[in-house]
Amino acid sequence: MLHVAQLYLLLNLLIGPPMNVCVDRDHGLPAWYDPGFQAETQAAFEVMQTAAAEDGVAMTIFSGYRSYAYQVEVYTREEVLYPQTAFSHSAPPGHSEHQLGTALDVAWPGVGLGVIDSRNDLLYAWLEENAHLFGFVLSYPYREVATWPFHNRWFPLVTEYVYEPWHLRYLGVRADELFQAGYLDPTSDILPQDDCQVWP
Repeated sequence: MLHVAQLYLLLNLLIGPPMNVCVDRDHGLPAWYDPGFQAETQAAFEVMQTAAAEDGVAMTIFSGYRSYAYQVEVYTREEVLYPQTAFSHSAPPGHSEHQLGTALDVAWPGVGLGVIDSRNDLLYAWLEENAHLFGFVLSYPYREVATWPFHNRWFPLVTEYVYEPWHLRYLGVRADELFQAGYLDPTSDILPQDDCQVWP
């Protein structure tokens, strides 16, 4: 017979993690958690993509859902190519928001992820102003501090990874609450990860 605690754990595992589950260096997802790209996230992205196009801004998903196994490949490749800095821009397997199925990296079609280009700059500016309207947050926003290196464009600072204007996470209505609270202010100490829940 199952005890209440065991039943609670089992239900949590069956239902899956909450929308604001912690996924960072200290809190990971099990290798077997394999939800694919979440339908609610896909639908929200498509609505946002259409709205952006109406404003003359194009975007495409460069990287969406990543399984644990695929993240092993990604992280291994990054460690080989960038052994000194892989930790600053890539998550170990089980610790990537992409495994949730609610995170995605976007770029201007044909330009590429993170490429310095006026079209990507236009896209990133649009996302900062509008992503929250569609339930998305920038997980690793730009930050300025009083100490060197003064910002997190090149090194992790405040957030676990460097500034990633292309990395979005779907949080639903919570995204607008965070925006209204000023999480995108470069000097703010508010982060999307502040009220995350450990799972299971």
